[in-house]
Amino acid sequence: MHFHLEIIMPPTDDVSAAIDTILAPFSENQEPDADGYTSPHTFWDWYVIGGRMAGTKETCTYPAEKLEEFYKQLKKNKITISSVICGKQEIEPADQIPLVDKLWSAAFPTEDGTIIACPLFSHSNNQYSSDDLISCDICRVDEIPAALKCSRVIIAAPNYEDKLAADYMICEDQWNGVVHMPIDWDRKPQSAVDNHQERVARCAAEYKEKHTIKPNWICVTVDYHS
Repeated sequence: MHFHLEIIMPPTDDVSAAIDTILAPFSENQEPDADGYTSPHTFWDWYVIGGRMAGTKETCTYPAEKLEEFYKQLKKNKITISSVICGKQEIEPADQIPLVDKLWSAAFPTEDGTIIACPLFSHSNNQYSSDDLISCDICRVDEIPAALKCSRVIIAAPNYEDKLAADYMICEDQWNGVVHMPIDWDRKPQSAVDNHQERVARCAAEYKEKHTIKPNWICVTVDYHS
């Protein structure tokens, strides 16, 4: 299954490389070490920045009534959508895409009036590549939408070797093979930030300085498979 992860970290010139570094210890594809050990804390076998979660930061801010009206317009114009879902739903046949984008841009106009690809469907981005990003998939921490929810949050910071690494992680309720283990979290990245900041505030000054999230830190949307 695919899950929605938000990674919060200091600003960097190479986001993809930073994400690779942060997620490496949690790969299900690890080779055993010399003692035959592999980490029991892995949770992904594939990931991509954005992916089928691309645009979520933006679309979660749209009023429900406007989205409902947009879908009514799709139905009115007899737009057909693929019933086989692999990531985002697909407009089929593809010659309907210009009309869908026109309807979307009418419902949610841009400042300059340009028509954009509707972010709800697969033609808006390449869900298998980090090279085709929707601009809001990477935002500043102080720009995280209040309504945004996800399956997991990782907050990364320099570790004791001054290398970027996961410093805090929280996820939604987990199935342990017998029952669901409840997690006291509302699935909002902002709540994860608040929890982390409260924890770090009790630490020594040097650690606190490195690990306290600043407004210019970034929040990156990641689609991972497990």
